Amino acid sequence: MKNIVGNFGVSIFGIATFLLTVIAVVAVNQFTHFNFFTLSFFVVVPAGALLCGAAAASGYYFGSLLFHTRPTVLILIQILVVAAIAQFAIYYGEYRLLDLGNGRMASDVVSFSEYLDIYLSHTSLRVGRAGTNTGDIGDYGRILAFIQFLGFVVGGVSVWLMLRVYPVCEKCGRYLRTLAKKQQIFSTQEDFTRYYDNLFEVPVDGPHFAQLMKWQPGKGDKIVKGTIQTQTTLRGCPNCHTQRISQEVKVCGDKEFRDVPQLTRHIRIPDGIDLKPVVKAV
Repeated sequence: MKNIVGNFGVSIFGIATFLLTVIAVVAVNQFTHFNFFTLSFFVVVPAGALLCGAAAASGYYFGSLLFHTRPTVLILIQILVVAAIAQFAIYYGEYRLLDLGNGRMASDVVSFSEYLDIYLSHTSLRVGRAGTNTGDIGDYGRILAFIQFLGFVVGGVSVWLMLRVYPVCEKCGRYLRTLAKKQQIFSTQEDFTRYYDNLFEVPVDGPHFAQLMKWQPGKGDKIVKGTIQTQTTLRGCPNCHTQRISQEVKVCGDKEFRDVPQLTRHIRIPDGIDLKPVVKAV
């Protein structure tokens, strides 16, 4: 019964964001004459379609987290369907709202299939910083529409993949909730090594652990090449209250911090210990 309710709730969320995405894109196009999902880079990278596909399927992501429903094949199929038909739903919305003037609507003159054929064959592109119009691109408009269709699908699938890697409780399978986050800066590798190697060698409910979590030897120093940053995230299960710490490490390069994935670690905290006050402490 719980799974049925959860899957139903997730489906409702998914349908809601699908409709909201279609309405938003159609409305923007209606008032600005800019169709967001056609936005692309280098012509063949459908950035707008990727974002719209992800937005249309985002309800499945948030619904799954809310109802603690794992990303099953059934949810994947729903996401694929929603992402696939979103583009055509946008086309149809624009078709129904297209005013030809003199009180005539496009839907009064041509069928949707005829409209789509005309629309795709008369697609034009704007290229370069100046936005130079290429004029009608003919049959390439259909190819471009197919590329955008793939963008919608890939955007939707990315939502499902995000759910697949979202952290879950090892005991009861519920999605973990973020309880606290903490960032620490280390100016030297020696300070970082002392911190990183000793943090989980001491009892997590003891004073030494709390001191290490507060330690900021590089705080206030200028960020330079070689500066090390740790991002600690404390997550907890809303059901059994199990907690888990995840730590990511970044090193400052020539221009920005870069991830060091081999130093990422996930530590399950013993039952009955609440580290929220420690991680939140300044």
